[in-house]
Order: sequence, then structure tokens, then C-alpha cells
Amino acid sequence: MFKHLIGQEKVKSRLGFYARCHKAGIIVPPIMLNAAKGLGKTAFAEAFHDETKTKDRKYVEVNCGSIRNTETFFEQVFMTSIAGEERTVLFDECHALPKDLTNVFLTAFNTEGAKRKQVSIGEGHATFDFTKQIYLFATTELHKLFAPLKDRLTAIDFKQYNGKELAAIMTNKANWIKYGDGVLESVVDTLRGNARSAINRVLMIERWCELNRISTFDLKNWKAMQDQHGILPYGLVDVEVQILSALQKRGSCSLQMLSAITGMSRQAIQLEAENNLLRKGFMEIDGKRKITSKGSNILKTIKA
Repeated sequence: MFKHLIGQEKVKSRLGFYARCHKAGIIVPPIMLNAAKGLGKTAFAEAFHDETKTKDRKYVEVNCGSIRNTETFFEQVFMTSIAGEERTVLFDECHALPKDLTNVFLTAFNTEGAKRKQVSIGEGHATFDFTKQIYLFATTELHKLFAPLKDRLTAIDFKQYNGKELAAIMTNKANWIKYGDGVLESVVDTLRGNARSAINRVLMIERWCELNRISTFDLKNWKAMQDQHGILPYGLVDVEVQILSALQKRGSCSLQMLSAITGMSRQAIQLEAENNLLRKGFMEIDGKRKITSKGSNILKTIKA
């Protein structure tokens, strides 16, 4: 199963188990796909559907951020696209579920092996039929999900991709492109450890090759692409370089100071800009933000 997807072997193994359960007529519990951005939650949800689908089973993806309240969900989504039908339902970014719907889901997914669960909605009711429906949840921010609902879901955790897996994702996406010696390794070093960054980069390379009417992408082409698009080592972006430069110049900075220097909000720095720098070991937090020796060395390379 899932042979077309690269990496995430533990995820494949666990989803494969539940796919086999479904085919054997065993109820599949509500599953939580927990992963950082770009690791393939949606791709694996769709692949899981493909492994369990029948001629009547359809895939329904719900953007939880677009659900206003319980009434909206049941009137516009559940009753029209899910109720009584064979469906695989993905609640994407489920940490954004409205509170009133979360409370309903506490009842709906407190199944303990039940084949069906009926919940009260206003003056009526709705039935979740687990013999027909498989429910998947996905989030990048599991800590924001209401804890009692989290406890009702079977969590499957994703991990970052290694260089070999990222290279395989790229070659699989555009297998007509041939890479010169050392090119793939150099390209992978500029990715951010997730499948989405690998896909985006290979699409850029594909356009480059089509524009220049070539099928072999060598180091000369890669250097020219880096210069034209401002591609930096280790997946760094300009604001991260700005943060490293500020830390090198000042020795250490508070979060508020970095916010003033970069023009980004404190939350944006914490949730976006700092993650890659911390993961790569380019900065550390000990009360204040500090650049590491590794960060100083990579900054010299970028400035050179």
C-alpha cells in the first residue's frame, strides 16, 4: 500500500493496518494525522481513501477554518454530502473547529467500538454511521485541539523527511529530468525538510528546463537558478538571515527586539521564522535569542 508515496514508513504501516481492517468489515476509529506543514497529511489522507474506496465511496475534505458553527456544518456539509453515504471525510486543520461543533464531536466520536452514534442537533438529530464513514482529522497544531476531543482520536505522527527521501520525491515528480553529478544533493540542502518544499523546487526546475529546452539539469544551471531566484542554503529565507544578522551584531536579542527589527509580529517570528533556525541549530533560546557558532558560519557563507 501507498507505494507511490515516499518515506513515512510508520505512517504507511499504521494506515495500512486500518485499511485492512476496513476491508475486513472492522470499524476504523477516527484518526488524527499530526504533522508539521508540508509533510503530506492531505496526500496520505487521499491515498488512504484510495485504498479503502468502493464505487460508492467518495472523499470529502472539510476546511475547518471555514466552518462558522454547528448549524453551518450540519446543514451545508453533513446532511448534503455525508449522512447515510459511504464517505471518507477529512477534517483539515481541525484545531480551527468552532467550539460548539467540537462539543458535538465529543459525543459523536465517543464510540468505544459502536457502529453508529446519534447526536442531537437543535430539534433534530444526526447519525454518524461508522460502517459507512471513515473520519480523518489533520492538524499542524495539535496543542490547540481541545484535549477531550484529542483523546477520542487515534493519533498518527509524521516525521521530517531525510535528504534521500526528498531527492526521491523530486525524481519521482519529474522523472524526465536528469541531474548532473552532485546537483540533487545541493538542491536538497536548500529544502526545508518537507515534501511540499521538494515538490515546489522540482516544479521550478521543471520550468527552468522547459524554458531552456534542456533535459539535464547540471550544476551550472543550478547556480544560475540560485542567483536568479535568490535561493539560500539550508532553506533559509531573507527574514531568517535578517534575524541571524541581528543576533550576530547584537550578541542576543529579546523577542520584542527581533519583532521591531524585522517588522514581524512576535507570534509570526515564533511560529514561522524561528522554527527552521532552531531546527538547523543556527540559533538558540536561553531567555533571549542567541546565534550559535554554526549560525555564524553559515551567515559568513551567505554574505560571501
